[in-house]
Amino acid sequence: MKRRRRKESISKSAFRVKYLRRSRKLWNRYLNSRPWVNQLYESFLDIRPGQKIVDVGCGPGDFTRYLARLSDGNSKILGVDSNPKSIKAGIADTKRAHLSHVVAYKLGDAYKIPIDDDYADLTCCRTLLMHLDEPLKAVREMARITKPGGHVVAVEQGKMGIYYDPNDKRFSRLSDQVWEAQLRGIRKLEGKEFRIGEKLPGIFLEAGLVDMKAEIQSNVCLASDPRQPLNDVKEELRFYLAFFKERMEKDRKYVVAGGLSNAKVSEYNKGYVSKIEGLLADGQKLRRDPTISTDALYIVSGMKPRQS
Repeated sequence: MKRRRRKESISKSAFRVKYLRRSRKLWNRYLNSRPWVNQLYESFLDIRPGQKIVDVGCGPGDFTRYLARLSDGNSKILGVDSNPKSIKAGIADTKRAHLSHVVAYKLGDAYKIPIDDDYADLTCCRTLLMHLDEPLKAVREMARITKPGGHVVAVEQGKMGIYYDPNDKRFSRLSDQVWEAQLRGIRKLEGKEFRIGEKLPGIFLEAGLVDMKAEIQSNVCLASDPRQPLNDVKEELRFYLAFFKERMEKDRKYVVAGGLSNAKVSEYNKGYVSKIEGLLADGQKLRRDPTISTDALYIVSGMKPRQS
């Protein structure tokens, strides 16, 4: 079956190299204030010296280089992506990080990975399957290139998301309604499951993997948290506000397709922009803001059965 071609997609902006580089920089800064996250990945992935590791849908290679650091430079890491610009950026960023002796990149599609059968000890993807309309097909390909007894791991967002402003409960409810409608709209218009985390064990099972295990990486944003410098909080808000303004009218169709009225969408867009701009204009107000937002990344692993 041929993949559907679309001129405009919810995933298109997220795959831009400039966006990926900037968002990953902010993400890594956030992780530096949560050292236990590294401990989670080190324990869960159990990367050992001499392994061959493949990162599918690697983009500019942020997670690829993270895997290399977890291995202490003792494994061979290969990043695969279908975007030539991402591959070019990944090679340049990896050279700057002095990891070119460990990390290499290859142009290729997640549905037809250009790697031999039974190659990798560990095959990973991070926030890739949410952007695919055939995630099972991609997981089967990941399993194909993995050795018997090796592992396939996916890191994807799940439904454990919260936005709550105790000073504006109406807007908090509206935010939940908009997000749920957008998820339904994306599913309806593009066939993608943007919160695929909970479905991963079932997908892995259908792909023939066994011995599934899972963990959750929970992420909490609270502007009053002293572990994050105020300037870092502001920089992050400015980045995501700019992205929101760029996308809000393009994304309206998904929310409306998911059952929310245009009037509700407009109310939310106006309210979000007003709130964030107001916080950015007053550092003291921002530092006292009690709004909390959370999301969760599901880390799911399955083993390719050993040959009998």
